[in-house]
Amino acid sequence: MDRVSRYILSNFFPLFSSLFFTLFFLVSVIFFITLSRLTALISVNFWDLSEIFLYAIPEIISYTFPITFFIAIAMTVFSLSKDNEMIVLFALSMNPAKIARLFLGLSIIASIFLLLNVIFFMPLSKQLSSNFIALKKMEAKLNFKESEFGQKFANWHVFVQSNTKNVYNNIVLYQRGVDGKEDKFILAKEAKLDRKDALVNFRLYDGKVFSLSKEKLTQVDYAKLKMSYNPKMHQLTSSEIIDYWEKAKSDPKRATQLAFSILIGLFPLATFLYALSFGIAHMRHQKPNVYLNTMIVVLLYYVAIYKLAHKFPFYGTIGIFVFFSIVGMIVFKKRVLERF
Repeated sequence: MDRVSRYILSNFFPLFSSLFFTLFFLVSVIFFITLSRLTALISVNFWDLSEIFLYAIPEIISYTFPITFFIAIAMTVFSLSKDNEMIVLFALSMNPAKIARLFLGLSIIASIFLLLNVIFFMPLSKQLSSNFIALKKMEAKLNFKESEFGQKFANWHVFVQSNTKNVYNNIVLYQRGVDGKEDKFILAKEAKLDRKDALVNFRLYDGKVFSLSKEKLTQVDYAKLKMSYNPKMHQLTSSEIIDYWEKAKSDPKRATQLAFSILIGLFPLATFLYALSFGIAHMRHQKPNVYLNTMIVVLLYYVAIYKLAHKFPFYGTIGIFVFFSIVGMIVFKKRVLERF
């Protein structure tokens, strides 16, 4: 890489970093406000919200990274044009085609990163977030209250006489027999509830187990009894991601999600020429409105995604990418290559 290319990149990366972290912070605030609504459904503390926020990072990146990358390219070359440095760079063997090749390489890297993020990391993070929230809801249900009916642990009805520092006293569990099975009662003088990962353990001490049928009553005394409950929670693994997206063949909703994800990932590659077209200018003869133009391109691209990718997931994905790429080449040729 020559000195001129390094100089352009030395202007690009600081601007991109500042824009990205600024937009990331703003979107994160919105996500935190959204997540705070969970407090109406489940009891969560700051660390719980932080964990849920970590699961949301891949989704936040999918919103912020492509837009800031596109704007950073436009603003970098526009800043060089405004200070007349672009004319100097052209005099030092740099030309628009070489600048385009430089940012083409960056756009390919950015698109690969985004595709990995939206296709692999986002489904995993969303599943982890869903499981975490489900666990918290389960914990809320398992927070047994004193002298209250209708509480359940798995398929057992639970009644607690008193609760002292998360230690339950004089507890009764009842399971009604179904299809000829026996009714069951469990009595305990003391019980403790704990969770390890997704497994919930109910430890009972000094009690009795009764099995009641029409013919007999069976009693078993115990000093310690452990009951475990493992709620059904699906854990996506990297090998299942392929199966996850293969459902797009038969599921229209999954097909739309896949089309949207791919187009978000390809956004830097499809639009970097627009950024160069709006940013490279001779300030004495041109007055480019780089802010408005970049916003128009972003708006048109995302509108196209929502309109076409929903109705025509496969052909819409190919059509949108090809259309924006070809139009970008034409605009770059007319506005830049034919003038410089």
